Amino acid sequence: MISNPPDNSDPVSYECTCTARQTGGKVLLFYRYWDNEPALPAEHKSKASEPQALADFHKDLASRLDLGGKFRIAREGFNITLGGTDSSITTCIEECSKHWSFSGIDLSSEDSRKAYFKPTPGCSCAFGGKASIKVTAEITPLGITDYLPTSWSNVISLPPEQFHELCKEGSIPMIDVRNHYESRIGYFVNSKGEAAVRPAVRRFSQWPGYVSRHVLGNDIYKKPIATYCTGGIRCEKGARWMQEALAAQEERSDAPVYTLHGGIVAYQEWMQREIEAGHKTKDDSFFKGKNYVFDARGAIGLDEADPTEGDKVSNCHVCNVAEDRLGKCKGSMCHLVLVVCQSCDGDGDVWCCSDCRQMNEEQASAPSRRICACEKERESSLWGDQGAKLGKARRKKGQN
Repeated sequence: MISNPPDNSDPVSYECTCTARQTGGKVLLFYRYWDNEPALPAEHKSKASEPQALADFHKDLASRLDLGGKFRIAREGFNITLGGTDSSITTCIEECSKHWSFSGIDLSSEDSRKAYFKPTPGCSCAFGGKASIKVTAEITPLGITDYLPTSWSNVISLPPEQFHELCKEGSIPMIDVRNHYESRIGYFVNSKGEAAVRPAVRRFSQWPGYVSRHVLGNDIYKKPIATYCTGGIRCEKGARWMQEALAAQEERSDAPVYTLHGGIVAYQEWMQREIEAGHKTKDDSFFKGKNYVFDARGAIGLDEADPTEGDKVSNCHVCNVAEDRLGKCKGSMCHLVLVVCQSCDGDGDVWCCSDCRQMNEEQASAPSRRICACEKERESSLWGDQGAKLGKARRKKGQN
């Protein structure tokens, strides 16, 4: 079924009710910026300027193959997460590989298709069995109108094995480009056990403001920096925006910015292959915990069939027991994603803070839109009293 539900409160758990229970299913995570390498061939550029036609292609595909997912199509490219049965996913990949919008991408082998589409366990039920297909201004909102990188080659994209070696070297800072609730349950560390910097942003559009306030002018970042995100798409623009802003600072010179190609999903898939081949163990992974995903699976980790207590890097928000299970604040105006164990979630009394509980009670008689105490504290730690402004960050033509 095709629909366009709101994206402001994604579920964090689900039960498979489709045929994937017997036949198996997958979730794919893939995207493309037309101008990034491998760039869309010139003969197809005119088609890319009309995103509705591409949206209609995916709408037809989702309907015929009973796919669920989120499809975001724009003039700059596409960003797609979809799920279905194993057979429907196979057909989907075959049809996508023949479509003009995938021209120039190497999809000639099983390995190259796996590297691009990044399949993980799941099915359409992770999206409520529905496909949300939208034409949007950006395929992932950076929060800066009409921003495009000056050059797509000014950030060094490392495959998982090289990013692993960078972590092992442990000499440069890493910054998590994801939201703070994502990094609670999983993050990269280096060989010294030092965790990546995990900004307290709640949405990607706050990333430029974070860079402006906490990265620019900070001596820590005058040397090379490594970045990563879920599947790579946020780093495509986020890392490049940061590199351009840093490059404008004369004292930093040309220190490179690295990013993890394919994101955490690709790193986990590479690590799983290394473990199965006997080359590494779970303890060798520099990504600790689970990878948050924006669908009802909540999160994915290594060796899901044999999880151990030591895999958990977070604690229940209510009782503080080691946990990586996700839940949400009960506040009707909040729904902040929290780490919550099964027992506490079952009690149905989960709040991000006591102020949120009080606000919720007051809203029943006098609805209001004020922010709760813990969110005020988080926002204050980021912006002080000035709000999420770009400050003295470099602004380019077309930015506001």
